[in-house]
Amino acid sequence: MSIEKDTKPSGYDKLKAYRHIVMGIMYLCFAVVMFYLKQFGAIELSAGVAYSLGGLLVVYGGFRIWRGIMDAKAMSGK
Repeated sequence: MSIEKDTKPSGYDKLKAYRHIVMGIMYLCFAVVMFYLKQFGAIELSAGVAYSLGGLLVVYGGFRIWRGIMDAKAMSGK
């Protein structure tokens, strides 16, 4: 009798992969808003801080999207 886990992805695993992708898109949208608001002077941040924060949001959003895609590919390969 074997105590191996079922290799089928659960519903939570699928949801987790899609959640990574959606959150990555949201972070990218936040970065665009940050750049847009700084361009038109709607926020009181220095240019260096605004662009650094926007750049970090772009990098982290891209990472979340990449991680979601890799999780989705791993589930489809099982």
